Amino acid sequence: MQLTRFTDVSLRVLMHLARLAPGQSATTQELATLYNVPYNHLNKAVHHLSKAGWVAASRGRGGGLRLAAVPGELRVGTVVRSTEPPGDVIDCVSQACPLRFDCALKRALGTAKQAFYTTLDGYTLADVAGSPALLALA
Repeated sequence: MQLTRFTDVSLRVLMHLARLAPGQSATTQELATLYNVPYNHLNKAVHHLSKAGWVAASRGRGGGLRLAAVPGELRVGTVVRSTEPPGDVIDCVSQACPLRFDCALKRALGTAKQAFYTTLDGYTLADVAGSPALLALA
């Protein structure tokens, strides 16, 4: 399963903010530059993460982005479910497939998708934010 760019950017933002020292913040522009992501795209991800209650954003002098979630409690699977579009892995509805009403492939892919999310549920933001490559950026 390939994650959308939106999910990728959202996870990068959370991982980066999880590595910041207490009281430290980052700006949307800093993160967009650091991760080579268009500002508008990163801003949409930050907005989503803020609405979910995982990121706190403050404006003005001394403002910026801070992690609002507890890294050891926020499950990666929860984040991915919230950022990935709903639906099946394979699009059987828009195509005229004669198997679409009883397709073993669709069921198998659905089972695989559930297993994917279940595996991600086994990891927290704290688990994935500790990678050596990310530590070098913080």
